[in-house]
Order: sequence, then structure tokens, then C-alpha cells
Amino acid sequence: MNEKLTILVVDDDIDTLLFLQRGLQNDYHVVRATNGKEALQILDSDNKVDFVITDIMMPVMDGLQLMSLIKGNPHYHHIPVILLSAKRSETDIIAGLKEGADDYITKPFNMTILLLRIRKILEWKENGHYHQATDKKIISHGSALSPMDAELISQVTSKIEANIPDINYSVAQLSNDMGLTRGHLYKKLMAITGKSPLELIRITKLKHGKLLLDQGMTNISEVANRVGISPKQFAHYFKIIYHHTPSEYLKIQRERE
Repeated sequence: MNEKLTILVVDDDIDTLLFLQRGLQNDYHVVRATNGKEALQILDSDNKVDFVITDIMMPVMDGLQLMSLIKGNPHYHHIPVILLSAKRSETDIIAGLKEGADDYITKPFNMTILLLRIRKILEWKENGHYHQATDKKIISHGSALSPMDAELISQVTSKIEANIPDINYSVAQLSNDMGLTRGHLYKKLMAITGKSPLELIRITKLKHGKLLLDQGMTNISEVANRVGISPKQFAHYFKIIYHHTPSEYLKIQRERE
């Protein structure tokens, strides 16, 4: 059974919080906060938050300030944010979306519609992961990524590529190179690519190994050593990604020549 995603709901009105909790709790794990400052404390704690729904008008820290801090923080900016507001004018809605909201819903709202909006945003993210993870480049810097996400993926890719021959290059070293904790790096990369740091290290090494095969290297053990993977693991994971063992791949390439 899949673990429920966690939604952080933020509103200074307790009735609204309870309404949101009752409406969401069948499908999601719900965490509550009464203002933006409390919400940030939850985000900074060990709680794993996958989605934020926040009112705009709140004391201490309002929803726009909270969203700005979420979208501007490299640890959190991948988290979708839906703004709730009694303000219905097009100007207010456009302003909220321009600030980075993934959606803007006016109060009073229908819970069924909110659930559908959440599902659509999550499906969009999941579809983005699929295309990024299954194209020939494996890690895509496509237009679906925000500039901050694209920069993070570019840096991660560069760090891994610089250490391809190192069989001991680990997730801990990648996290240290990126200046992030292992937990933060894992959540960031899973949110952006749908792949864990370990998977991305392995995929990048295998891409480079395939390139060496394409360039004419035929000693599979030597190719595996060059990309810092044991020959047995290289053959195993190469087949998972490219649907052929390295030997089969070389045979197919020779037959095409």
C-alpha cells in the first residue's frame, strides 16, 4: 500500500482548517498551521511535506510571504502551492499566480473541485517525471523545469560526471558537493526527476558507458571500470535501462553497420 502524500494546510481560521482536514484526510496525510511562520517551522522540521494549501490573509506571516519563501528556497521550491483567498478579482488572481502559485482558488470553495485541482497538479508533476526519466538523455533540462530546478539538475549532473570513474563516489559525497543534506537532496531530486540520487548516479554512469560502446570500445569490463561500476553491475543495470545486455547491444550495433 502506497504511503499517503502529506499536505500542509495553513489558515488562521480554525473552521477552515477543520473543513480542509476533513475533506483531505481520506486521500492525504494532513498537517495544520495557523500562519506562515508556523508553516515554515513545520517545513524546517522532519515532517515530509508534499503539497501546501494556504490562505492569503493571515497574521504574523501571510500566504504570499509564505509562498515567496517556499518558492525561493532551494529545499522547498519544488513543493506545489495552492493559494486560497476571498479576493475574487482577476487582478488578485493574476498577482497570486505571478508570484509563483500553482493554482488560486477563491473562497468559499467546493472540496471536490479542490481535490481535483490537487490531483491535476500532482499528475502534471508525475507526467513531467516520466518524460524526464524515459527520454534518451535520461535527465532532461526541458522547458517543464523551473529555472531553479534546471540549475539544480545541471549542477547534480556536472558533479556526477566529474566523478564518473570513481567507483566509490557515493550519495553522501554528492550531497556534500551540492551543499545539501542527504534527506534534502533525496526529496529534491525525487520531486524534480522521480529518481533518487543513487539512481541518478547509476544512470549517468551507464549513459557514459553506452557512449563509450557507441564510440567503438568493445571490452565491456574495461568500459565498466572506466565508469566506476563493477562489470556485473554494469551488465545488470544496462539491461534494465536499455533492454539489452552490453554484449547484445554491441552485437546489434555491429549488425547495423
